[in-house]
Amino acid sequence: MKKTDFRKITFAEKPLLDDYHQRFPQYHSETSPLSILCWEHYSPSGYAVINDHLLLTRTISGETTYHTPIGEFDPALFEELLAFAKTHAGKTAIAFYEETYLAYMKDHHPETPVYESRGCCEYYYRTEELASLHGQKYLGIRKQINQFNARYQYGTEPIHPEIFSEIHEMLNKWSISKHTDANLIMKEEVGAAHTALDHWDQLDCEGLVIRILPSNKIGALAIWNEMNKETALIHFEKGFTHYKGIYKVINQETARALLGRYIWINRESDMDVPGLREAKLRYHPEKCAKAWYIKRKEIL
Repeated sequence: MKKTDFRKITFAEKPLLDDYHQRFPQYHSETSPLSILCWEHYSPSGYAVINDHLLLTRTISGETTYHTPIGEFDPALFEELLAFAKTHAGKTAIAFYEETYLAYMKDHHPETPVYESRGCCEYYYRTEELASLHGQKYLGIRKQINQFNARYQYGTEPIHPEIFSEIHEMLNKWSISKHTDANLIMKEEVGAAHTALDHWDQLDCEGLVIRILPSNKIGALAIWNEMNKETALIHFEKGFTHYKGIYKVINQETARALLGRYIWINRESDMDVPGLREAKLRYHPEKCAKAWYIKRKEIL
């Protein structure tokens, strides 16, 4: 393995990424083609194909992290990656999204600590539960939706090319309202959403908007695509909070749109943001897609 094996990922590699994800279904958004391509301006990615395995990299602020190979588990290739990352990776050397590699490290490299990245663990919900919100545990959420319905009338509309310009404008207004110039990640996320709209069909995107009536203005949006045959991955969800409760509404309407198509909805991680974690836990996730990492200086 050498540095020249790795090349920059562009939209031309989308079919290659899709092929590996179809043959080897993934469960964490970090490996999603949409996440990789839409966040390229913030965290450019690279790839290598070695022995029919796809190896991915992410670089943030000059620090490159290597991802465990996508493909049939190959201990020899993983050992090669460990040795390579020890020399060429940033402070965070390798990111893990499969327990197979976690177990391997414990058995074969117990001297190298593996850390769980709690803020990168992604929340999985049953689509049926988010669509219905039945039961006592969702009483508070249903109450907020009922209060929203008492104040506003609304309609839903699938996202389609004829309203792209309107959505771009809505994202820009949302960005201003949230002062994203002072929050790099939020600003980059808006940029990623713009990129998703610009490459909608190529990225296999779907989505919907909430229109507040009678003005017909877009109050919220959600953008998703298929992660695997059982799971839809929600990449972007934005709404104007002066419509109190609108995030609860877009969440439920998204689940209703996905009901019957996917068993699970992955609503991504909380990035260790306390308010975001509280909001995601309020919906009672049934499971998480965990993430782990090792540090370059601790690879022995």
